[in-house]
Amino acid sequence: MIKNIVLIGFMGCGKSSVGRRLAAETGFRFLDSDECVVEHAGMPISEVFALHGEAYFRDLEAEALRGLGEAVGIVLATGGGAILREDNRTFLKEFGTICWLDANPDILFERASRSGRRPLLQTPNPRESFDALLSDRRDIYEQASDFRIDSSLLSHDGAAAAILEALRERESTNLTEMSIDSP
Repeated sequence: MIKNIVLIGFMGCGKSSVGRRLAAETGFRFLDSDECVVEHAGMPISEVFALHGEAYFRDLEAEALRGLGEAVGIVLATGGGAILREDNRTFLKEFGTICWLDANPDILFERASRSGRRPLLQTPNPRESFDALLSDRRDIYEQASDFRIDSSLLSHDGAAAAILEALRERESTNLTEMSIDSP
């Protein structure tokens, strides 16, 4: 039985939009860790970055994750960098099943660029910054996740359906393994 579903992935992969659809499909409650940080900080993430820097934001993000405690029935969309800290990865592994929502880098960049609210892209060369960050994080996403869904050619509904199918497959595999291993 899945206790929580955790979505990780780079900016522009659709964690929040897909997460809302997953919550609607499963009856789970949807939470976005970035929204939790905004609520706690009392200011937008871009302002947190501008006034206090990325390290302070990452501290708030870690606090927001810990604040979830042992909640059950949550679809959690994490910020793209939430997995950078090992203690966050450990917590998320215990918290639920982790899906890495991924897409082609060109698609991710186009999606992420639609909003001017991405503090890590506020650089002289946003694409260069984007590519460097993605390159640094790809292996971490892979190691932290239980499975990966490529959303490049999927609608939000399609990505949610693919995640649910992958979760069903994992559950049936786990049940089969349990019955095989049982005396």
